[in-house]
Amino acid sequence: MVVLALLSAASWRYSQNVSIEDEALPAISYDASLSTPILSARRVPETLQQPLADAALAPEVAALLAGSPGASCLIVIEGDRTLNSTNARVSLVPASNQKLLTTYAALSQYGPDYRFQTRVAAGVPVQNGVIDGDLFLIGGGDPFLSTADWRAQYGDVQDGRTFTSLEELADAVAASGAVRITGNLIGDESFFDAERYGPWAERLVVSNQSGPLSALSVNEGFAAWPGEFNGSFRGRTPATNPAENAASVFQALLGQRGVVVEGTVGASPAPTQSQVIATIDSPPLSEIVTHVNSYSNNYGAEILVKFLGRQERGIGSTAAGVAEVVSILEIQRLDLSSVRIDDGSGLAESNRLTCGLVSDVLERSGPDSVLVESLSIGGERGSLVDRHEGTPADGLVYAKTGTLNGVTALSGVVESARESDVDLIFTYIVNGESVGLNEELKALQIPFVEALAAYPNAPLISELSPR
Repeated sequence: MVVLALLSAASWRYSQNVSIEDEALPAISYDASLSTPILSARRVPETLQQPLADAALAPEVAALLAGSPGASCLIVIEGDRTLNSTNARVSLVPASNQKLLTTYAALSQYGPDYRFQTRVAAGVPVQNGVIDGDLFLIGGGDPFLSTADWRAQYGDVQDGRTFTSLEELADAVAASGAVRITGNLIGDESFFDAERYGPWAERLVVSNQSGPLSALSVNEGFAAWPGEFNGSFRGRTPATNPAENAASVFQALLGQRGVVVEGTVGASPAPTQSQVIATIDSPPLSEIVTHVNSYSNNYGAEILVKFLGRQERGIGSTAAGVAEVVSILEIQRLDLSSVRIDDGSGLAESNRLTCGLVSDVLERSGPDSVLVESLSIGGERGSLVDRHEGTPADGLVYAKTGTLNGVTALSGVVESARESDVDLIFTYIVNGESVGLNEELKALQIPFVEALAAYPNAPLISELSPR
């Protein structure tokens, strides 16, 4: 260390004696002035914007609550801030907002890419174009297995609807080389139980709010319907036996393709050792839930519940399915206080949800989630296609509607038309004798939602940020 110290001292003395030519170096200028002072509120522009934006929204929130008769709840959330929370844990009949929980549970369990499968099987393989025995059409819980004439009733209004083509399954059987089935064509719906409807009021059943439930069903369980869909389900005729009806429709499609079934049609479970002749997969679950949520499809929601029961509990029933939905929500530590779930669609008037639970599900999913993107879109798709068209909210409102006698509900996400990174989650449910088909009450929802789209109705962050 002494040596090192001596060497350092010598080096320093030497450096002091070295002659360095003087060079003209450019002067360095330091500009320490600030356009915005360090302690300016512009350094945290949200603190300037938020009080003004919240105050601008408050009158529409107040108007919606003041015009809501009976029991109601309302929650509005922006980012990590709750802008309004009124009766968040009050137990209310949710109507079709129930579908948010059903589709959330299905997506949580199986993911957006899951597909349902329908199979065609026989006891023996195809030999020289002949299946010597019965042919079985085996249902796997595909809710939207359909024919071309069913799809045609919706005309060009197909955005958000999805279907599995029964014609394509018939094509696959023909492609197997089969041209003659010596036995019968049997529909197998044993994947689910044979309970056709949920715990619903009789008026909802007779008005065809859902077709008869089955693991094997074509055209949502209806045997006949008007040529063009006019928004009413009353002209439809439910199939007495959905599985047998599906087999009959399939027999006709096979005949059109030169595949002759010499026997009759019926319904019973397929033999365990049947050989698969052909299969068809549904569209992905993401598209299934879009059909369910955008168009509030009761049949699809109920089939998802039965599927959850069968897959997770071994029983394809509504009771097993709703028990599984509850279990999924409990595992995710969602608050189920004051909650009762009796079906998947919300037709059961015994269902009880809270605004808190619905908003928790939407928050947990996130504004850009498959669940939120599956909802009807203001001015563009589904049950909100006629609302907000041509307004700043057009295309920015993703929401699930809900209507029953004595119930109206609307929950979802609104993207700000002013700040691209701002999203507001909201949940609104009202119960009361004068609620449900009350158009004046529904009309109050429109300026409220459009006020959410205008949020923040205040100077923009870009205008308030440091200069």
